Amino acid sequence: MVSLRSIRDYRRRRRQERRDRPYADNAFPHRLDYRWEDIRYNRVSLINAALARRGGATARYLEIGCAGNACFDSILALDKIGVDPARGGTHRMTSDAFFAANDRRFDVVFVDGLHEFAQCRRDAVHAIDVCEVGGFVLFHDFLPRDWRSANVPALQGEWTGDVWKTAFELASSDGIEFKLVEIDHGVGVARKIRQDWRYADRFAALQALKFKDLYARHRELPLIGPHDALRWIAA
Repeated sequence: MVSLRSIRDYRRRRRQERRDRPYADNAFPHRLDYRWEDIRYNRVSLINAALARRGGATARYLEIGCAGNACFDSILALDKIGVDPARGGTHRMTSDAFFAANDRRFDVVFVDGLHEFAQCRRDAVHAIDVCEVGGFVLFHDFLPRDWRSANVPALQGEWTGDVWKTAFELASSDGIEFKLVEIDHGVGVARKIRQDWRYADRFAALQALKFKDLYARHRELPLIGPHDALRWIAA
């Protein structure tokens, strides 16, 4: 006798197959060997560490992409702004609209907006521009574990998109120090060290890359564990 669970599993697989079919050329059999659930740190840990380095509760904080406020409400800052076009935060607008109208500067910025390379790199440039020298800009979802997670558009609930390409640009940029922390789907951390910083534009070389390229090249990125990251932020 076929169980109800078996029927549900079969239907789920069939739905996934139909979603995957148009993107068969992107399919790749290998995964990055990360078990985020076994690492007892997440993005909030690093954001609050960066805030502590920049004055604690009095530091100025900006978050791009708040959704349900799971991160925003956990941030220990009295002066915080959250931008999201749909829900969460304090400003109901796109990040492009916010930065076009913004005249403030911030000590720590967290970018977790639209998970597409072109948007993420725009957010990166704007965020670093409005960050004080010595401040930090953090990014979520720079280490997708498999091709479905990294596919654009989204094929499943766990979706990082292709924002990982931004990490390669940040790692080559001048006037910032950049680390990619191996926690919580990959958290990029950029410390701004000069006002005259320069973003490394590698869009033409990166835009067509797929997850298989990240799998082959991710060790080229400045990967760092959570304990070393916390010591680096505090230094």
